[in-house]
Amino acid sequence: MEIIISVAAKVAEYLVAPIIYPFTYCCTYKTNFEKLNNEVDKLKNARDSMQYKVDDSRIKGDGIQQHVEEWLIAANKEINEVEKLIEDKENSNNRCLKGLCPNLRTRYQLSKKAERETNAIVGLHEKGRFDSVSFRSIPEETWLKSTQDFMHFESRKSTLKEILDAFSNRNFNMIGVYGMGGIGKTTLVKEVGRQAKENNLFEKVISSRVSQTPQIKEIQGEIAEKIGLELAEQSQETVRAGRLLERLKKETKILIILDDI
Repeated sequence: MEIIISVAAKVAEYLVAPIIYPFTYCCTYKTNFEKLNNEVDKLKNARDSMQYKVDDSRIKGDGIQQHVEEWLIAANKEINEVEKLIEDKENSNNRCLKGLCPNLRTRYQLSKKAERETNAIVGLHEKGRFDSVSFRSIPEETWLKSTQDFMHFESRKSTLKEILDAFSNRNFNMIGVYGMGGIGKTTLVKEVGRQAKENNLFEKVISSRVSQTPQIKEIQGEIAEKIGLELAEQSQETVRAGRLLERLKKETKILIILDDI
């Protein structure tokens, strides 16, 4: 007799559980949508705050971290899905028997979706805690993309090749190009820099105009800016030079062109 009762109880457990489980979603229908509305409001605020930071960084010329952009896409997608779910809730027929009883099947489906979307939003909140939103963007020298100025210097091809070949010689860490003013030295070295970058001889190519009366701080500042280094304006030239040197040592292969010396 005890065996029969035990078996019957086990059978009842398996029969009742599938009935009670979906019924709990019907009971928590209102609560689940209240939680969903609260969470999606918080997500919208977080999204708007993040978008403001992104827009502000872009105005300053900074690049945006890829994971931040991916999070914004995911947040916008989730907000759209929740708004559609809430719209479905408003338009659905939640009652049956001429409005006398709630439509349990519809409520179960909507309540379950509301819980799922709430959990998804909570996960987005966790993923949206970033240490930084942007990074300093260092634009490439514009002249590196143009060959127009060099078209008139076909006769200089041998000189150009000689300089490019010299880059492969590890005994050289400085190359000078000299001659009378106005003969095209600047155009030549720019083409050298362009081809050196194009052929991956250097990871970074930057230039600075020295002039006959060099302003050391200005030159330091220009080079520093092009490698993403901030130098305090009030610092002494020797201090700035030290910081600049340490930063340059971190570059794998960099070509610095000093023009008009």
